Amino acid sequence: MQGGIPSPMLFNILFDFVIRKVIDEASVAGVKFSYGGNDFFHGSREKYENCNVLALLYADDLVAMCETTDDLEKFIRSFEKITQKFGLTMSVKKTCIMTSQQLKEDQHGKVLTGQEVDHPSIDINIRNQKIETADSFTYLRYTITRDQRQDTELEIRLEKTARAFNMLRYSIWHRKSVSIVSRLRIFRACVLPVLLYGGEVWSFTTTQERRITSFYTRCLGTIIGVNLCDRMSNDKLLEITGQPSIEDILCRNRRRWFGNVNRAVYDDNEASLIKKVIFSYFHDEKRPQSIGIRKRWEDKVMLDIDALQIRNWRSLTQDRDRWGKAININVQTKAVHNNIKEIVFEYKQRAVGRRAKERAVAQEVVQRKVTELSRKDRNNQYKCAGCVKNFRPQGITNHVKACIKARAWCNKNKIG
Repeated sequence: MQGGIPSPMLFNILFDFVIRKVIDEASVAGVKFSYGGNDFFHGSREKYENCNVLALLYADDLVAMCETTDDLEKFIRSFEKITQKFGLTMSVKKTCIMTSQQLKEDQHGKVLTGQEVDHPSIDINIRNQKIETADSFTYLRYTITRDQRQDTELEIRLEKTARAFNMLRYSIWHRKSVSIVSRLRIFRACVLPVLLYGGEVWSFTTTQERRITSFYTRCLGTIIGVNLCDRMSNDKLLEITGQPSIEDILCRNRRRWFGNVNRAVYDDNEASLIKKVIFSYFHDEKRPQSIGIRKRWEDKVMLDIDALQIRNWRSLTQDRDRWGKAININVQTKAVHNNIKEIVFEYKQRAVGRRAKERAVAQEVVQRKVTELSRKDRNNQYKCAGCVKNFRPQGITNHVKACIKARAWCNKNKIG
């Protein structure tokens, strides 16, 4: 049966049955949220219901969330007991514990930056093996950290995308037999999904958005043969390649995921667990005001919606087709510029001339023309400073360079 078509379904049924047994025996509530309605704004008089999230399952991966150490230990020991009973074994090496970062507060309730609350170490042993305590862990290829920042996830995304991009560098990007249109299609199909994996839930800072934008434009520049020395602006690069900006793509992905979640209801019109978590909050809790306000995911979504001037998102998200047209306005892929090769060549030539001038300045040799230092007569001719002969503008510079009598004058005026 192993490797057969029914195997995954049978395993999911068994694992779901085991988890239900574990929850019944452990009697642990999990993390408590409040869900009031399909909105991010919650008033003091809003009616709400409490919902608990304890375990998240995907195939054989399990995430358990508890509010206290005792509840976590009780759940783990119940899980170990039940799985052993049904012939399953928990891998202690692949299991880790992570606690959320909690900062100290002074007597006025202000958060003390960089000072964490001292908690006793968590010591849970299974089969004489201690479960490791980690500062971050990866679930479904998404990295979560104690401080809920996304710097680590961004580094991992950029590293994996760079590896995928460089695998095609000599076989696709630098091969002249592959057209630019085909290269861009391969980039969108093979590289861009690696970069945007999990981007629906990102809430990057401005600095992080600049990093991912810089990486995206460098990839496009490599595809068409432009480097940093050519000094092509990002707007010009996107214009001639016909590609949307990475900021617009990220905003579109967030809006699309938000619309999918907002439509997620059961047959009895009850909101799904994902929808409840998205619109959930901690009742009677406020965000600290003394450490700066980081934009949350819902703040980013509202900014994305306001950018499109959508005022009726609550009803518009229920219509999938209309919502799709509204959020895809700025991310349409356009045709590649007809003269893209000529434009790239022009920028290359400018770069060559610019580098030549920079080298000349570095060597303290300024390339100057005789016509810039001499005056022309009535016949539109210039006089050589050495032999005092008259020449047309097209020939005076070359003559002065070759004239022995004008050599001292050339050295004085830096004509070489």
